[in-house]
Amino acid sequence: MASKTEQTAGKGKSILRVAALVHPRVLATSVSLPLEILKAAAESSRSRPRLTVASQLISKEGEPLELVEGFTLQTVSRAELKLPDILIIPAIWRNPRWVLHHEEWQLDVIRRCIDHGSWVACVGTGSFLLAASGALEHRAATTHWHWFDDFERHFPAVRLRRDQLITQSSHIFCVGSVNSVADLMVYLCSQLFSSTAARTIENQFSPEIRRRFAPHEFGREGDSHTDEKVMDGQLALNERLSEPLDLNGLARSLGVSTRTLNRRFREATGVTPGTYLTQRRIEEARTLLMDTNLSIAEIGWQVGYRDPSRFTQHFKRHAGVTPRQYRAATRGKRFEVPKLSEVWSPNSH
Repeated sequence: MASKTEQTAGKGKSILRVAALVHPRVLATSVSLPLEILKAAAESSRSRPRLTVASQLISKEGEPLELVEGFTLQTVSRAELKLPDILIIPAIWRNPRWVLHHEEWQLDVIRRCIDHGSWVACVGTGSFLLAASGALEHRAATTHWHWFDDFERHFPAVRLRRDQLITQSSHIFCVGSVNSVADLMVYLCSQLFSSTAARTIENQFSPEIRRRFAPHEFGREGDSHTDEKVMDGQLALNERLSEPLDLNGLARSLGVSTRTLNRRFREATGVTPGTYLTQRRIEEARTLLMDTNLSIAEIGWQVGYRDPSRFTQHFKRHAGVTPRQYRAATRGKRFEVPKLSEVWSPNSH
């Protein structure tokens, strides 16, 4: 990003500037959750000088916005905008076309921020504003599933990804819903602060933020590159999670040398085949810990770890907690709906 931090005179700190575009139909959670995650990551980061988050909620005239009774956002006017490092375009409540008509001023702000080099985090139907600004032409994007057809009709030049919850095109990110924005913010925190800070935030806010269906490994861009040989290699690795990595055998099956495979894999995904395999094993282990009753040792075996202690060590290194702690945290959030007969009977009314 163009100006990731700004030194604060005499205080030995750095400022991360974040702005969110708001209006009467903004979905408040899509503003508050990203800001809370960024501020928590800044507070937990051990980097020096410490990065602090300065946020602005930008409205047309700087008026207070009452979204629901008793819940009011204090805003500043568009004239007071300090070009941010991160621009948040929140989700829109109800029909997004209303906002395009009544809040057209936001399009100019979006263009200015993109020209400045700001990272853009767009949530749900906020993508209608982003697309109307022209920033998404010939780029990949997503939006809330209910508005897929409408979005495609209005913005045919945008490469709408109906199959993706999160998309990245350079420094522009779109997420399909508020439920996915936490995943995106964890990734951004890993880039802005450190992987340790990102794991801390992930565990504090929700250990199960990252699910296997979310394309959260932006650093390797595993779902967006165009190297077919590497894609074939990724598929092969995914099919053999429980087997030891045989890099020479994989290279032979793809018709390339081991050295060429390593180079092309890193160029396409940002990581080595071994690191990619480890990432996928941990992702699969998370899912099995959450969704099955298999023992820790059995799960480790299924994802290629014959030694349970080695599995625990690798899992903690990548997830920040042990497999047992992860299972306890995620299972603790589940509940069972009682049978209807247990809560109601014809004679009870």
